[in-house]
Amino acid sequence: MSSNAKVFVYGASGYTGKLVAESLAARNIPFVCAGRNRERLEQSLDIVQDRLGRPYEAEIAVANNTVEELLPLLRDIDVVINVAGPFMQIAWPVVEAALQADCHYLDTTGEQDWVLAIKDQYGQAFADKGLLLNPANSYMWAAGAIAAEVVLETEGVDSLDILYQIDNGLPSEASTKSFLRMVCNDQFYLEQNELKPWPHDMIAQVSTPHRNRMLRALPWGGACEPVWYMDDPRVINCSVLTAIGEHIVDGVAQVIDAFNAQARDLPQEQKEAWTNAAGDQMDSGEPPKDDLDVQRSIIVCNGQGRNVTTRFVMNMSAPYTWTGEVCAEAAERLLDGKLQQAGFQSAAKAFGHRELLKAFHSGDFCNLPA
Repeated sequence: MSSNAKVFVYGASGYTGKLVAESLAARNIPFVCAGRNRERLEQSLDIVQDRLGRPYEAEIAVANNTVEELLPLLRDIDVVINVAGPFMQIAWPVVEAALQADCHYLDTTGEQDWVLAIKDQYGQAFADKGLLLNPANSYMWAAGAIAAEVVLETEGVDSLDILYQIDNGLPSEASTKSFLRMVCNDQFYLEQNELKPWPHDMIAQVSTPHRNRMLRALPWGGACEPVWYMDDPRVINCSVLTAIGEHIVDGVAQVIDAFNAQARDLPQEQKEAWTNAAGDQMDSGEPPKDDLDVQRSIIVCNGQGRNVTTRFVMNMSAPYTWTGEVCAEAAERLLDGKLQQAGFQSAAKAFGHRELLKAFHSGDFCNLPA
């Protein structure tokens, strides 16, 4: 592909893809808007322009997610941002093509098994080339990793207990399918340097610093922070729960109960088909863009050691919008040569958590103590 664009957004026609495209366009970072359907890509760019309030041109590339079709399109690309999931089902060729084309790879997934799988299969290969392999470069689970790094600044902390709390969570179609396949499969936390599975019907009562009532939370796929820290000598325990919103917990719990009764012991391929079908039934179409005053959120990270405890609370609104912003921030830093650690890394380790806190501190949708 010959253009001045060095960023390639695959899955740009989806809900999160449009937000990533909007954030790139707002920063005037040229990008390729890529996916499998030209008409949908063109419609997505129209929406991006409407949101920006000004014209913006981006190159469109149509390709199936195969290495053969993607490789020629990545010839002049430096950064691939993959927003097409469920990732464990369809994203393997995108990672392989990025590696072969010497591109940094980012995605927005929260699928814990995917993150573990590409860590094992591709982490060293990307590191050997000085490239970043950064799944979950999104609200979930980059924000928690930033909060965790702040907590780990306190000497002696070796255990992390993280809670995501979201008002009026509105998972998109792709997110719904990704999260359903996660919550209906094994979900892990880190205990004494070992990944251990949560109970399959786990729902916990949790407290948050700003509410007088208890909320219900789930492992929500296990999260990626336990994966980020499983080989980190500073951390021996790490668990993550998510209070996605009382309006959605009952529906998710019903799906989990049905999965446990009908599909828990099926072969993996049939499990995946079951959760895809459940996602189709729950999907009510693409939600509106999240709102600063509706989708408010906090991330609470508690830290503990032998004789020390500490807490960091990160206020953040419009999580999907922040996902677009952190993807654009990462792309801009990669293009500017500001990568701090190559290979399999969280955004916090790849770019520095204090640097990211400073970058986002002034944003309208988040107030992060610097």
